[in-house]
Amino acid sequence: MATCGFASGCGTDRSSQAAGGASQTASGVGGITASAGASTGGSTSSGAGNPNGGAGGAIVRPPALGTPGVWEDVTSPEMDPALFTPPSGFGVGNIRVDPARPTDLYAGGYGSIWKSTDYGLTWSKLDSKPNPPYLALGHVLAVAGTTPATLWMANVHGDQKVFKSTDGGLTFTLTGLITVGSSNDSFYSIVVDPNDATHLLTGLHEQDHLLESKDGGETWEVLAGTGWPSGGKSWFPFFVDAGDAATTRKTWFAIPQDGASAVMTSDGGATWVQPAGLAGLQHPHGGSGFFQDKAALFVAGVQGPGDGVYRSTDRGTNWTRVTQGSGAVVWGTPKNLYAMWGWACAGCGLEAGGPQYQTAPQPGTAWSKGELPAELDWGPNSVAVTSDGARSIIVGSMWSTGLWRYVEP
Repeated sequence: MATCGFASGCGTDRSSQAAGGASQTASGVGGITASAGASTGGSTSSGAGNPNGGAGGAIVRPPALGTPGVWEDVTSPEMDPALFTPPSGFGVGNIRVDPARPTDLYAGGYGSIWKSTDYGLTWSKLDSKPNPPYLALGHVLAVAGTTPATLWMANVHGDQKVFKSTDGGLTFTLTGLITVGSSNDSFYSIVVDPNDATHLLTGLHEQDHLLESKDGGETWEVLAGTGWPSGGKSWFPFFVDAGDAATTRKTWFAIPQDGASAVMTSDGGATWVQPAGLAGLQHPHGGSGFFQDKAALFVAGVQGPGDGVYRSTDRGTNWTRVTQGSGAVVWGTPKNLYAMWGWACAGCGLEAGGPQYQTAPQPGTAWSKGELPAELDWGPNSVAVTSDGARSIIVGSMWSTGLWRYVEP
């Protein structure tokens, strides 16, 4: 029996979601994360203190192992089978790549943080102190490419606490509390400014709020601003690379669940506009994906102009639907774009519509159905994209279906 997550209902038009047809997800309960050299077509510089490179030299990356062109199950046999068993088995939790170390990925939730140092092929449980509490639906996870890596972890259910690690997840300390809404309306996502590891954004579970921290999560400010649409909840924010650090700091895209509409700001939340072509677009329930390749932006969603994947070629001012169908998470590499359907459901699979996998070569205008193993029968909570310097590697944390990995040919 399929079970819906996130306590107060299952979000937008749940009956049509179960059919895989009419209704959703980088970072909340879901989301997408990518290393700089993989998904944006940029480069990752190295320097002193970077374990993947030498001072002033190129990053040294061991080649990724695996079978190119095939989705492979990389779920650790040490992971608790209860993570994948209804009614409470919603999967492993958020997955994130370390922006400074392309080999290193983290997955978090359900009383543990898991780490991979080989591009997501194998996973080990970190002996974090204190251990993260075991909570339904796991935790929100974010990673900054400091040395060592900085991790933030927040509870999806139960309270509004934020925990921070400055040693790659070995120790966590309570770093910030918020007092918006009820105690159960906790963090739904955390995203890190790509140019400033102290600058964070988050949405709140089941609340119509977006929050910003400028001190690494110690304090949070509720954002509204002129033009903020009412009626949404469980917002997913994303930073938009505007070409320089100062402008990127203030340029965000945000998408809600169950109402309102996707919006953008270019002044740090003081004013918001509804981009042309996205009126009423929402994410389904549990996660969202946003991908940028220079001036081209991609987002998947439901409702509004129609279910599918949308593309902008002018950094978000105007959008066009490039493929139809239930879209939750969209991600990309320098070669291809990808999209899958899925929402916070334990035990959903092909009978509920399946992942409805679609792919497109760059520039992302010609989409077609992709092939998946029969066992990969439900879509992602979140997706991480990294690179070994020669090939892009995709690792998805699939709702109730484990960790799956794809080495791009």
